[in-house]
Amino acid sequence: MEDNSDRNQGEGETDNNNDLNSKNKEILKRSEEMLTSTVLEKEGKDWNEKQTMIDQLLSKVNVLEKERNKAEEERDAFRDERDASREERDAIKEENKLIVKEKDVTSEEIVALKEEREVITKERDAIKEEKDLITKEKDVAIEENDALKEERKVISKERDVMKLDNETLKSEKTALDTKYTALTSTLRDQVECPVCLEVPTSGPVPVCPNGHFVCSKCKDSHCPTRRVKHCPTCRVKMFSGKSLLAVKVIENIQHACRNEDCGKFFPLEEYKLHLTSCLHRTVNCPSPNKFCSRKMSLSKVYDHILEDCQGSWNVKSNHLNDGKFPKCLFCFPILKLSSKGLALKWNDQIFYLNIEKAPNCNVFSLELFGTALECKDYEVSITVHRPTDVEMKGKVQRFTGEPLPIDIEQEKRKKNGLLVGPDQMESLSVIDEKLKINFGITLDIKKQ
Repeated sequence: MEDNSDRNQGEGETDNNNDLNSKNKEILKRSEEMLTSTVLEKEGKDWNEKQTMIDQLLSKVNVLEKERNKAEEERDAFRDERDASREERDAIKEENKLIVKEKDVTSEEIVALKEEREVITKERDAIKEEKDLITKEKDVAIEENDALKEERKVISKERDVMKLDNETLKSEKTALDTKYTALTSTLRDQVECPVCLEVPTSGPVPVCPNGHFVCSKCKDSHCPTRRVKHCPTCRVKMFSGKSLLAVKVIENIQHACRNEDCGKFFPLEEYKLHLTSCLHRTVNCPSPNKFCSRKMSLSKVYDHILEDCQGSWNVKSNHLNDGKFPKCLFCFPILKLSSKGLALKWNDQIFYLNIEKAPNCNVFSLELFGTALECKDYEVSITVHRPTDVEMKGKVQRFTGEPLPIDIEQEKRKKNGLLVGPDQMESLSVIDEKLKINFGITLDIKKQ
């Protein structure tokens, strides 16, 4: 539509210009005709009149020329104005397009803002609901807190009452313990054998006619000098009397551990089990008897081995006892007699390596400073190999099994562990520069 209006406007301007030109031509033509007709018709008139008419016509021509020039100037001004209008129109079109685009963008932004507003509204509603829920929960929590405070007050009162009751019970228990200790001590003193000064742990309990007790071990001793024929207390002759009451007392009193440095009390059944596992029970030093035959409390054996045992390498070579396993030891000379042993600590448990000579073989064993039952919790590995075969890829002699208990007799110990014959030892041995026969031994310990 705009292009058609522009085209029509241009055509109108052209028609106006053509009209002006045609009018000027007509005027000139008429002037020429009038001049010619005037000349032809009025040849005879006076020249002055002709000249006057010519001047008039020329002045009219000049006027017409001026009008034509003015019309052309107006036409040019109109064209300039038209071009300026077209440029302004184009600028307005571009601006209109930009406004349309901005309008579209603004519309999109408005849509996005509306959607965002809806999301924000939903979130606000959700927050309000959550706030209401939190407020309710807070109210419930306050109520529960108040209830807990009341309950705590009640519990505090009950605790105070229980403390008083506990203190009362402790006092009563202390009193009862004191009475029980005094009673059991008195009963223990009454059933204690006056000969060996030990409390019997089983019946029958011999009794004299006056009611004094003697243990069966002393009364029926095979040693004539220790056998009791007369009551050690009242000196009356002992017959075959037995005390059932003494047996009941023995079964129900606390028995004191007879091992030095222990001093704990146990019921009879626990007492019998405790004697086999007491850390202070008397044991032999695990080194070979020919080096050390001392007996002592189990709790003191390790210190004895580290400090003054003549049958253990620890006194001079305790650097080997570093707790690291597997452990490879070298240069153990094969002797005709048993060698010294070595105490090794692993995970707070103490083991003792013995290298002994038995008839027709060498015996390697590891002892645990514990009972046979405790030995079941460990697995030891003893491997004898050539000293150059550190990775044990060649010929070896190996034992894998439980360690031996510290209470085992030495003669029995020589029959357990890794037994290696003379020919096998010779094949695993190397003669060093000092002409000593040496071999390697690798130890490992695991918890089962």
